Amino acid sequence: MVQLDDPRIRDALDEDAPLPRMTFGDHLDELRKRVIKSLIAIVVAVVGVIPFKDQVQAIIVGPYRKQWQIGFENWIETLQAEQKAGTISKDRLECLEFCLERKTEIFAGTYDLPQILVTRSGYPVPYSLYATGGLEDILSFMWASLIFALIIASPVVIWQAWAFIAAGLYKHERAVFLRFFPFMVILVGSGVWFGYSIALPYSLGFLISIMDPAMVGALFSVGQFLSLLFMTTAAMGIVFQVPLVMLALQKVGLVRHQAFVKHWRMTILIIFLSAAIFTPPEPVSMLMMSMPMMLLYGLGLMLTWRGQKREAPLPETK
Repeated sequence: MVQLDDPRIRDALDEDAPLPRMTFGDHLDELRKRVIKSLIAIVVAVVGVIPFKDQVQAIIVGPYRKQWQIGFENWIETLQAEQKAGTISKDRLECLEFCLERKTEIFAGTYDLPQILVTRSGYPVPYSLYATGGLEDILSFMWASLIFALIIASPVVIWQAWAFIAAGLYKHERAVFLRFFPFMVILVGSGVWFGYSIALPYSLGFLISIMDPAMVGALFSVGQFLSLLFMTTAAMGIVFQVPLVMLALQKVGLVRHQAFVKHWRMTILIIFLSAAIFTPPEPVSMLMMSMPMMLLYGLGLMLTWRGQKREAPLPETK
């Protein structure tokens, strides 16, 4: 059986010589070995993550706490405006005094009775997420552990995938991938950071701000929030690949730079439609996703403009 790691294969790859052939069974056997190694790395990472439940949940709750602090600041400003206007009630004045007195502790996470913050501060949004069932917290943590394990084990998983794919590529093909792969990782990381730090907290804050506490109270379960967090960050990570996708389409000759420029109106429409589909049904999330996409589209136009000199010439029309 021909092994993908056989030096003869590497020599052939480096010399751009015809590649030795492998049977379908050889491919399956090699794929099985790569998958097993990847799964072992993931299982080890999961075992390593499980003891850090508090730290993992703190990361998960991070966007929720950020929007909570923004809303809490707005609540204090509302009470202060009422106090300045002389229209604040006695109960709301007591809430304002508590908020101002305990604000530093609350924001630092050192206030020892967070469960009574709604009552003492008057701010109608709970400080913590809720578990609607006895198993929701632990099941959400297990899903989060798997996600964190995938991130931790990603170097091993990516290497195993690359080792399987690269054996079927020539030297120049591997060089193209390796040249763009770091930018792919940077764009994915930027998209995940944007979704985690900006898109989710502010869109969630908008949803809460349009609720009337007298009729609808804001109550988020840990399972629902984890799903929302994963959906938002994953969508942003994919969306941030737009410049590389545009450059790839240009390099393979499917779309030219002038075509990207010519159809910019249709592209903007597609961007807003995509944002409406892949985000929660409210305008802030849609704008939070569509605005970066338009900026990334502009970046893609710059990259394809630089690469248009290497485009194949158009066939002459008779």
